[in-house]
Amino acid sequence: MIDIYLITGFLGAGKTTLMKNLIKGFQNNKTAIIVNEFGKEGVDGTLLEKEGMVIEEINNGSIFCVCRSDMFIDALIKARELDVEYIIVESSGLADPFGMPKIMNILEKLAPQAFHYSGSICVVDSKNFYKVYETAVAIKNQVQGADLIVINKVDMAKTEEIEEIEKTIKELNHHADIIKTSYSKVDDFDNIYKLQWHKPDMKGILIKKTLEISKYILKFETVDLDELKDWLKEWTKEVYRVKGFCKIKDIWYFIEAVQDQIYIKKIDGERNENFLVVLGPNKDVIKKKIKASWFEKFGIKIEII
Repeated sequence: MIDIYLITGFLGAGKTTLMKNLIKGFQNNKTAIIVNEFGKEGVDGTLLEKEGMVIEEINNGSIFCVCRSDMFIDALIKARELDVEYIIVESSGLADPFGMPKIMNILEKLAPQAFHYSGSICVVDSKNFYKVYETAVAIKNQVQGADLIVINKVDMAKTEEIEEIEKTIKELNHHADIIKTSYSKVDDFDNIYKLQWHKPDMKGILIKKTLEISKYILKFETVDLDELKDWLKEWTKEVYRVKGFCKIKDIWYFIEAVQDQIYIKKIDGERNENFLVVLGPNKDVIKKKIKASWFEKFGIKIEII
């Protein structure tokens, strides 16, 4: 049977970095990757292509919603045809892991005894956890539905903050093991290999409306690296997550921002255009934060997705 591992975690927690580390841990086995992103433009799949075998990238919705679940099931069936041993699924930052049992029931009918759900690994951002915890039901459901919880970015938080987060997590989920990491680096894979799915008690699961998030793309022309940094500093605190690519002086960069944490890294390969996928409040909030001069200078265009 093919073992399925589900990676969850809110926007910017460190899921993609964890995926890279897990792929290295499974490097002696046949591993397939399925990437699910909330926005229309995919970024994580591109970043993972060189790390392993990406068989499917499902964008613009959650793999557990009606509009994308069929694509998710088709991708899993396709993996079986490729004779893989493991499938690692990176869900979107807003995904609800309690949709996975329904997916497994459908798979069992389509391909009996072909798949085994090992469980969910939830990545928690220790630096920004409480900033969205009270409003984003997705975080609570991801923690409650996890079989292993990775408290990430511990190098950026105080000891007492981490202890408070751990206390909150245990109140939501008492059966999951907890490990603490920086840069989602897992040194001991025993917790991964022995992962077992615990069927949850749905009585305690939150079903109220989750945090409303707008999705849009910022497309722009060539910029100077220092100007790019200044531009991002103006408004990234106002959104939940920023991801994209930019070409500066014939060099492509991967851009990522979570609150006030901005990362710009050189990458190999070519892209079609400069763009940033933004998840956050209404675009008008961002437009107010960005100087009018930037729009003309960078040729910025905002597209709703």
